[in-house]
Amino acid sequence: MAEWAVLAVLIAVCLSSPGSATSPHIVFIAADDLGWNDIGFHGNEAIKTPNIDQLAHEGVILNRSYVQPLCSPTRSAFMGGRFPFHTGLQHGVIKPERGFGLNLSITTTAQHMKALGYSTHAIGKWHLGFCNRAYTPTQRGFDTFFGYYLGAEDYYTHRRSGSVPGIEGEDVSINGLDFHHDNGSSYSNVLTQNQTYSTYVFAEEAVRIIENHDASVPLYLYLPYQAVHEPLEAPQRFLDMYKNIENKDRRIFSAMVSALDEAIGNITKVLQSRGLWENTLLVFTTDNGGPVTVGANNWPLRGSKATVWEGGTRGSAFIHGTMLNKTGYTYNGLMHAVDWYPTIVAAGGGQVTDPDMDGMNMWPSLANNLTSPRTTLVYNIDTSINIAAIRSGPWKFINGTPGHDSWYPPANASMDTEEYLSLYQNDFEAANKTTKWLFNLDDDPLEKTNLYETMPEQAAMMESQLKDYMKTYVPDLWHQHQPDPKCNPAHFHDAWSPGWC
Repeated sequence: MAEWAVLAVLIAVCLSSPGSATSPHIVFIAADDLGWNDIGFHGNEAIKTPNIDQLAHEGVILNRSYVQPLCSPTRSAFMGGRFPFHTGLQHGVIKPERGFGLNLSITTTAQHMKALGYSTHAIGKWHLGFCNRAYTPTQRGFDTFFGYYLGAEDYYTHRRSGSVPGIEGEDVSINGLDFHHDNGSSYSNVLTQNQTYSTYVFAEEAVRIIENHDASVPLYLYLPYQAVHEPLEAPQRFLDMYKNIENKDRRIFSAMVSALDEAIGNITKVLQSRGLWENTLLVFTTDNGGPVTVGANNWPLRGSKATVWEGGTRGSAFIHGTMLNKTGYTYNGLMHAVDWYPTIVAAGGGQVTDPDMDGMNMWPSLANNLTSPRTTLVYNIDTSINIAAIRSGPWKFINGTPGHDSWYPPANASMDTEEYLSLYQNDFEAANKTTKWLFNLDDDPLEKTNLYETMPEQAAMMESQLKDYMKTYVPDLWHQHQPDPKCNPAHFHDAWSPGWC
């Protein structure tokens, strides 16, 4: 049934919107765990990101571009165009030992772009399921995949740990390589990049793809980097750029950001040298807010990664390309991660007609600086941890436990990591004593004044909207799939691999 649903959508796309050589090349870059204050174009002069900053200022900075609080949920929104509480991916992330992924009945962005005549390639982090090959990138619309299935692996060894129940119920640690190359017909583990920094490796593969690309065919390159997710690791030459930062975590994190910046600069150079740049739409976004306990920073926004505060969900993003009719400004229209799917398809000359799509086509608005069609978004609904949050116009309503609280300044010599962790825990306990919050984000973007008690009618209206969304809630898959020992890399030549669900 899932295969027929996808096939029907693709046939409709092929009949209605054939591809052409004039369609723009599209490069979609996703940074991992990049905070609001971890980038130069948001005014942080301490972070050295000249390539990213130039692209942002030449293009359109997206000032209200929202993402999910965590990785897998946001990537499911990129690829599926649905709020995660509609696909069961609203809770946590897809762990190595849990056998589920993005619903196979969903036609992905890549499948849609391929049907439009695009050459489609994915490089970097997937994190949308791997226990069955049907969940992996080349079975979801990509011609090739070069990267890893999970998250948080080592940048140099490309290995990842996990845990499964032992014979007597105890947790048993397992470990394996998570680095793969797949062109659809041939699949292999990548064994030749041990001790090569992943940011370099992914940039080099992107350069190779671009150099060998047939310029007459439109290119869709999905490039979700490992950077700047923990573990905190960076080459020495980038660490040397931040000798002035005494806090170790912040120093390494900043170096990782600059390594990412250089990699993006190298990719834009090869697009220019191949003559593709003038017809390339480049998208840059983070996948969630920065985790403040491992060097990231969202100042002056409230909160951290894994929270529904603005610091966990308001993402750093921009677009760049000659097909934008107005550039060099900041776009303040509301946008969500689910919108990238129909927006990219529209930029490529297609149209999304899926009635279950939560995403909205932002392309006319972004290309022409028009009012955003989006007025409402759902930050997340996850009943297993008692959290639901919605924005409608300027109003934000939170019902439940929003997560770690406070406004965290950048770590410096006066506050080491242990002090940060202590502050983080104390703020969590304080914030979650309150369970209902109302903010006017136009007047109070930093979420300092809770209006729930003083504006009961507005609060009731927002709560009613949230209840309407709850009617379409899908139970999360995380709690339906327990750790499965069959995932053990020892069964698959020491690598995390499909074939166990």
